[in-house]
Amino acid sequence: MKYAFKRKPRKCPACGSSRVASILYGMPAYDEKLREELDQGKIALGGCLLDPGGPVWMCADCKTDIYRSWKG
Repeated sequence: MKYAFKRKPRKCPACGSSRVASILYGMPAYDEKLREELDQGKIALGGCLLDPGGPVWMCADCKTDIYRSWKG
């Protein structure tokens, strides 16, 4: 199932976890702050290439991809 929201959801639509991470694409500088945000489930790494139709958020617990909805 594909989940899409206008804004970042507070809870995962699949498992109910509140650890919904923003996906960071590209090649970030790996430092202590990034490591902490990864460990806390605030950020998830999405790879080097940005897919315009790809997910924007991901559940840090069940790994469900969550997309942005542009429809009204």
